Formats: sequence, structure tokens, C-alpha cells
Amino acid sequence: MHTLYSRIDKAMTAIAAYSDRYCCCVLNEQGQEILFFRSTEILPCSEGFSRAKAVTAHAFQLDTQTLLALPQITGAIKDPRYCFLAGGLISHSPTGETLFIGLSSDKPDSDHTAAQAAAQALTSTEISS
Repeated sequence: MHTLYSRIDKAMTAIAAYSDRYCCCVLNEQGQEILFFRSTEILPCSEGFSRAKAVTAHAFQLDTQTLLALPQITGAIKDPRYCFLAGGLISHSPTGETLFIGLSSDKPDSDHTAAQAAAQALTSTEISS
């Protein structure tokens, strides 16, 4: 458990380099939420957006930033469960499991990069005490 807290702390520190107000959601390969964390102060929409970005990455098996470049998909799908804004991505755990991360912050232009930083911290094979 200590390792999980350490990874979450590292992810929060990594995200804080991009934004002070954010929510981050992580889904497993089956699309089940396995982790959710947030900054102390958030925007009201960040929680829903972070979950929707993770769900979208899982459903389409693509980063949401990649989906942005596919208007034939993003324009045709009007389902509120999905969010086609940058910040949803696919990552792999140290054990090889695929994870789907959704991040929403008060600085949407940085969401993809912040999500990558969070993914790197959460999936690092480096274990600290």
C-alpha cells in the first residue's frame, strides 16, 4: 500500500507542475475505475471530464488527443459518457496491464501533457519508501 501512496504522491507532484486544480481518474483494462484523486480545489466540471476522458480512451482504445484529429468520430458521437478533449490516454502498469487515464484541469491546454506526467509517475517501476 505504501508504494501506491508514493506513486499517487509523485503523480500529484507531476501534475502540479501543470496545474493546481485538477482531477485524475484511472480505469483498468475492463474499464472499471480503480483510482481517482484530485487537488484540494477543483473546477466543478473537472471530476466529470476526467472520468469521461478515461472512459473515452478505454472505449476507443486511443488517446483523446488522437481522437481530436478524427472529426468523423468526434462529430458523429454525441454520447455524454465520452469526452473528446485532450487529457485521456492509454498507459501500461509495471505488470503490463493496460491503464486508461483521464485528467481534467483548469488549464485544458496542458491536460494531455499533465496526464502523461501522471501516467509516468503512476506506472514507474522505481519503488521508493
